[in-house]
Amino acid sequence: MTRARNFDSLESAEPGVETSALAAPVEVAASNMSPVIIAAESETLSVDGPARLVLVIDDVGLDVDAAQRVLALPVPVTVAILPYAEAAAPLSALARQSGHDVLLHMPMEPVGLADPGPNALRIGLSDIDLQARMRWAMAQVPGAVGLNNHMGSRFTADPRALRVALSAISHDDPVFLDSLTTAHSRGGAVASGLGLRTLQRDIFLDHDLDAAAIRARLDEAAERARDTGYAVMIGHPHDLTLAVLEAWLSSDAVADLEFVTTSALADSLFVAEPGLQASLTE
Repeated sequence: MTRARNFDSLESAEPGVETSALAAPVEVAASNMSPVIIAAESETLSVDGPARLVLVIDDVGLDVDAAQRVLALPVPVTVAILPYAEAAAPLSALARQSGHDVLLHMPMEPVGLADPGPNALRIGLSDIDLQARMRWAMAQVPGAVGLNNHMGSRFTADPRALRVALSAISHDDPVFLDSLTTAHSRGGAVASGLGLRTLQRDIFLDHDLDAAAIRARLDEAAERARDTGYAVMIGHPHDLTLAVLEAWLSSDAVADLEFVTTSALADSLFVAEPGLQASLTE
């Protein structure tokens, strides 16, 4: 069984639909990698110590003031930076200097007419173009520990196209965080098949941009972490989201929680073994 997640997103994915468990990652056919099998994620993990929360803020880079407010939050944060943002490189450096994680927020093709931005990964592109766009985007966000998808409800459902794109950077051992903008995503399976440390989003904080709703999602993420050992929550640098976060982080609601970065959680869940790039710890 995979961890149950909702699929509310800015792409209007079907809410309440759950991903079926995969017996094993999909097969890999990449020129620079041999197939790697990684143990499927268990529904719950026995965890010593406090419940862990990963806070990811997407869409960082277009509003520098908002980004600086994110970096000032009093806990470790993972900022997912858009590669086409003019401030991508300096914000990446500032985040890393402040002890936070940086992800490339990779634009990918959605279902529908929404525009994911320039140089997005699209199903109709050639393999050469997919890999060139992937390498270009990673170069715009220096120091990124990995990537997650910006939109991508169509692209992440296509295992062949996603495998081609990720194989361009798999030798750098990035963390792949599947934002799960669709219940049909194969992102986790493809990335795991390439030997990447792979995480999935549990909670979207601000699909409903309402203070009470955001606080409820924060509390839901905290309960999930207490129940299963950890949770990954994704929000956006909206004024309202940040205001609710700032108040919540200063409250007693988080007293028993440990905030960690994406890479710290991935490193604790996955361990290198002879013959494999990574395996999920039991």
